[in-house]
Amino acid sequence: MALVYPPECPFCGRLLSHGEKGICAECEPLIPRISAPTCLKCGKEIVDSEAELCADCGRQRRSYVRGFPAMNYVSPLRESISRFKYHNKKEYADFFASEIIRACGKNIMDVSPDVLVPIPVHKRKMRKRGYNQAAVLADCLSPKLGIPVDETIIERTVNTLPQKMLSDNERENNIKKAFNSCKKCVKYKSVILVDDIYTTGATVEACTRLLHNMGVEDVFYTSISIGRGIDLYGIEKLPKL
Repeated sequence: MALVYPPECPFCGRLLSHGEKGICAECEPLIPRISAPTCLKCGKEIVDSEAELCADCGRQRRSYVRGFPAMNYVSPLRESISRFKYHNKKEYADFFASEIIRACGKNIMDVSPDVLVPIPVHKRKMRKRGYNQAAVLADCLSPKLGIPVDETIIERTVNTLPQKMLSDNERENNIKKAFNSCKKCVKYKSVILVDDIYTTGATVEACTRLLHNMGVEDVFYTSISIGRGIDLYGIEKLPKL
């Protein structure tokens, strides 16, 4: 199939040559992989090598145990995720999943999660896009990690504004009461939330609290990318696409 329908590079869009896997040779050096030191909570890059937490996690309570992001949310990854999310480039999920495995696979397996739970999208967005990008990513991660996926325990009941357009406080207010638990309790003790982008953490926090209410003891998250936040930008709001 790859010979008849060769995959394209998720960064530049060029068709991959024989032997190239995931990304073309020219774009491979552009992958914005996360480098140490990193925050011990959310996993983003930080400047101070002696600090345990980034400024965001230092000033805001996080209910989840730890985060496992794979890359920094900068160009050309930002544009690639946008095409994956809004322009039906579902085939990019394999590259993104491979990067998550490369960066975080061992850490994810070390915490022995029971299940992967993709962050849900509202049914209106599902009808418009035709898919949930987080679920596509989770389905690609599942066989690589040997961890099942469960999309049935959390639903998105409010069609919120896009988070990228809002400030930190607006994001938290925007996401409050946006999700609902589909079950009173679940059998899982350890859950990995899966999403494409982690910015302020408001979405992950809202879902974590729901999972705790259902009896889940430990909640982690993994994502394709994470914003650098105030530590490296010096501002609280990420640059817009």
